[in-house]
Amino acid sequence: MIPFCTHDGYGAGASYETIEGASNAEELLDGLVILAEDVLASHDVVSEWLGTIGFTEKGSSKENSETAIKVSVGDTMLDGVIYDTALAQEIKEKFPITVSMSGYGGREYYGGINFTPENTDGGQLHFDNGDITYCSTNNTMAIFYAQTDHPNLTMEVIPIGKVTSDLSAFDTFDGQEEITFSLAE
Repeated sequence: MIPFCTHDGYGAGASYETIEGASNAEELLDGLVILAEDVLASHDVVSEWLGTIGFTEKGSSKENSETAIKVSVGDTMLDGVIYDTALAQEIKEKFPITVSMSGYGGREYYGGINFTPENTDGGQLHFDNGDITYCSTNNTMAIFYAQTDHPNLTMEVIPIGKVTSDLSAFDTFDGQEEITFSLAE
């Protein structure tokens, strides 16, 4: 068992011991405790902790977990990757796909797709700059390009890839764009 928690000032307390006592786990690995206000800035802490307990961060093995893609917006061609997850692979099978996307909130472009993927587990209510995501609530794909004062989302998104080019290009696009996702040649 691998315990972790966030808190608002009291730490883990006795929760790890309580969980261990109630479980049938043969082993309890070192846990991680993060103050709630530090969660958004804890990527490095979590990555280091995962390494110390023998796990590597998902997506850290570039040669086996990502496929190079191109994201084109008009005459602008951007580089990216699509992850080796069931959902991302399901969407990749439809490439090339063009999605009519609208700019929203100075942080993202999103638009509906004309098929409904099946592998939609693992959503989250936050994003990293460059994330290409799928949202099952409204059957949309999105590209997030800028953190804002409100980084928390109201609908869960599932990261399926990432734009790796300079994201400032998104500041130059119109409010409505045809964005094509294709495999890199």
